[in-house]
Amino acid sequence: MIDKLIIKVKAGNGGKGFVSFNRDSNNSRGGPDGGHGGNGGNIILKANSNLEDLFKYKFKKNFSSENGKDGSKQNKSGAKGEDLFLELPVGCLVWEIKDEERKLIASILDDSTEVKLFLGGIGGKGNTSFVSSQNKEPLLAEAGQIALTKTLELDLRISSDLVLLGPPNVGKSTFISFVSNAKPEIKDYPFTTREPVVAVSKINYSNIKIVELPSVLNKKGPGLKFLKHIYGAKSLCLTVEHNEQLDSQIQNLLECISYYDEKLMDKKFLVLITKSELLSSNEKNIIIKKIMNKFAFLKVPPFFFSNNDSVKKIEILEYVQKDSQNFENLTREEMIPTITINNAYTKVIKNENSYEILDKNFVQLADGSDLNNWKALVQFQYRLKNSNISKALQDIGIQKGDKLIISNYEFTWEE
Repeated sequence: MIDKLIIKVKAGNGGKGFVSFNRDSNNSRGGPDGGHGGNGGNIILKANSNLEDLFKYKFKKNFSSENGKDGSKQNKSGAKGEDLFLELPVGCLVWEIKDEERKLIASILDDSTEVKLFLGGIGGKGNTSFVSSQNKEPLLAEAGQIALTKTLELDLRISSDLVLLGPPNVGKSTFISFVSNAKPEIKDYPFTTREPVVAVSKINYSNIKIVELPSVLNKKGPGLKFLKHIYGAKSLCLTVEHNEQLDSQIQNLLECISYYDEKLMDKKFLVLITKSELLSSNEKNIIIKKIMNKFAFLKVPPFFFSNNDSVKKIEILEYVQKDSQNFENLTREEMIPTITINNAYTKVIKNENSYEILDKNFVQLADGSDLNNWKALVQFQYRLKNSNISKALQDIGIQKGDKLIISNYEFTWEE
């Protein structure tokens, strides 16, 4: 099972605005008619309840949506780039990885979830947007916005009705093979199960999704790294075998869970006692009373399982089936993305021997125009002089004759 991996995604770039003039027999002077670029395609996450893990992303790790098309003459705007849909299993958390930071940006919490994760770049404006009373023949247009490549960690936490957790060789795999069509490996040596086993059991015409986790013991074992799947479970079943160490088995499991994350102790706990073939009804009642007295947080008496049980009469599954209908999905705060809006960014900087404009709008304008054409350059400089960027440059000390850089162009600053 693949429940965690890294991918890279990129929304589409915006298309480039066009510089064009309409000169024909009906319009000898001509006017600007350059169309706008189309917006780039978005990155959209969509839940797919048929996916059990992240295997579909094992071999392909880079994804991008379509770029917007460039504008053209006769005021024709470029087409929008097609969106890219990434299907994810229910319970998948999406983290953005940037340098040393890891931030939760999306959660696939149910099968109707659809998240527009990253927007495509906005298409650049054509020269029709730059006509004014001072400029009848605009030679300026914008390049489309460039979308950045993002590194994402896909972190699946399986959604289930019941998670089985226990020490080695207590019969978890036997139980799950008994109540479903799953065929986990069953051997007589410890830690046979190395990764989660997902199974579906049919009870009273309802499907019960069960996840068997690999074993844990004394805060060790292959199951420790899979305890995150408890987050997505409606009920957590401590699976132990009937013997003289019944209490210590339960306590050991509780310590493992608390060691991993104390907040998981707020989950709804059930206890399943396996290998109970030889127990009489009276002996079972004594065990139930003892466990309920010692572990007061248990709201439901322990259940018992043996190979003598009928598949149609598994009490713990009947309980889970009835209880799930009343279950409220209490989502942990840690599973809800925090949306932060930060529009602040550096617009101008002072380098050792030059000044540089980083303002996104002016960079787009420079990239979308031919500033090697002196007429276009004059128009660009006029807009620059009448903008807040000019004041920002003066505030950081630019003087006449200083070198000014924007995108791939260099100028000399003139006051």
